[in-house]
Amino acid sequence: MLPLDPIDGVSSLSRLLRSAPGAEVRAELDRVEVLLGVGRDPAAAVLEGGPLVAAALGFGRGALALREGALDAAVLHLEGAVAAFDRGGAAEARDLARCEAALARLRRDVRSACASAIEELDAIAAAGDPGRRAAVVALHYRGTAERLLGDAAAAQRTLLSALRRSEPFLGERAQILNSLGTLYVTLGAHGAAEALLEHAAELHRRRGDSVGEAIACGQLGAAALGLGALERARAPLQRQEWLCARLGDAFGRARALTFLSELALELGRADDALALATSAREIAEHAAPPLRTWVAYASRAIGRARRDLGDPGAAAALDEAGALFRALGLPLGEALAAWDRASTEALAEPADWFSAAWSLGSLGLSSRVAQLLRERLEIEEAVPLPEKGGPTSDGEARERALAAAAQTSPHVAMQREVELVYDRPDHLAAIAARRTAAQRNLGRLAALTLARPGLIVAAIAASPLGGRGRALPPERAMAVCVADLPGLTVWIWPAAATPATIGNDLVVLRATLGGPLRAALAFAPAGRVLCPPFAGDTGAELDAVELVGLMALPAMLAPGELRLDPQLGWDGDARASVEALGFVVTNNPCHPG
Repeated sequence: MLPLDPIDGVSSLSRLLRSAPGAEVRAELDRVEVLLGVGRDPAAAVLEGGPLVAAALGFGRGALALREGALDAAVLHLEGAVAAFDRGGAAEARDLARCEAALARLRRDVRSACASAIEELDAIAAAGDPGRRAAVVALHYRGTAERLLGDAAAAQRTLLSALRRSEPFLGERAQILNSLGTLYVTLGAHGAAEALLEHAAELHRRRGDSVGEAIACGQLGAAALGLGALERARAPLQRQEWLCARLGDAFGRARALTFLSELALELGRADDALALATSAREIAEHAAPPLRTWVAYASRAIGRARRDLGDPGAAAALDEAGALFRALGLPLGEALAAWDRASTEALAEPADWFSAAWSLGSLGLSSRVAQLLRERLEIEEAVPLPEKGGPTSDGEARERALAAAAQTSPHVAMQREVELVYDRPDHLAAIAARRTAAQRNLGRLAALTLARPGLIVAAIAASPLGGRGRALPPERAMAVCVADLPGLTVWIWPAAATPATIGNDLVVLRATLGGPLRAALAFAPAGRVLCPPFAGDTGAELDAVELVGLMALPAMLAPGELRLDPQLGWDGDARASVEALGFVVTNNPCHPG
């Protein structure tokens, strides 16, 4: 028995909870109570199994309160329904109500409720058939608890397990897809999130579940924004706003309108952004209780739109947002407010861009840092700045920094490249060449994960190393760069690389640097590349390669000297072929693996 089955013959409450405004759901609950006399005397309800009717209505009120965020009321009604179903011997309905009560406590008490919720949900999942609906819901909500605890890996495992078991229960499957998509948005896996949430939104539409579809659409918009697909984000966010307006969901509407205002700002439509953000703030302020988080974010969007429109009231709106973020203890909001303040102040005086960028970077938001760097460049190009202290850099270096940061934000990179085509084509060409060399190096590292064990490793020293991608091997080379430091780089080759190949690669590097280099070569017979670096990583993940001793050797060598590990097995002809390239070859027992 499902929790609403006892009133299924006289009410469409199950459908209304998925698709109707809260006022309509409350009216239906009141109508059924009057019709069945449950409000006067639950034991005298006219349907057979009268106490179960009272339990079903209590469950309905709890489900509505949970949907609306009235979490104290939700816990009260749902726990009452649990007790009533238990007295009536309806085990499946009782366990489903227990799951919803656990979810309400999780949302109300967050981390403090996680341990007890997981214990209860595990008990529900372990009782009876593991394929029953209550067991699937319990597993789903356990994943939610693990996400709230910050254990993303455990949450993913649990939610995927719940998804595998949810095939017979279409509604639960759609909800689990929502949760998985939300988890992946949080983790920055926006491609996976988008795929799951598109499926979730379609399932919700087929079931007439407007509440679930609105959630899916909101996260789908966030995933598209994370991918830099600004135009693609618009449709799901507009759909969320429309659905939430029909449902009377102030939270969802305020969220959607705020996201839409930010999208309009990114697309350069400040007037549209101002109208959308103003609507969002009004909805958030008039909610009961007020949605202070969305008041803050909407106020920030209003301030940014006014700034872009040249409105002197921009600073007041931005100050209001910053104060709200501080009061709410939201680190992301505080970092964004610092960014806003920096961009506003930079129009007239030196600005503290670093504090804002550091806060955003520390939150893992490299795409936001890229946007900040782009905004800083545009302001400095448009407005002559007063003399300021701190580090300075030339325009080309700033362009390289922006291009590197924008690797995780394609739309920022694309916008800047369009500008550089006309304004600084030489900078664009240098960035494109650097990016191509880096991608080639990344591709070779990824290919080496498939190679048999065995690597030739070289620690190379030369004063020009450590900047502008000079250590990245060219197209015709066989070498791969795994470390690049000021004055020192580390190259590797597959074990099959010949002495002539290695010597020629080093000659090309010597020519690039414009002077002699010093190198120590060693053989790692079991050496492997396990994983190339992710964006922002400091180097490839290597196995059975010891670099500490090898990297210390070049400092002791003479310019042009090439020190060989005897394990390389180079014979006299091999050594002579390398010496013919202008190197002084010597021996040394250095073993990197």
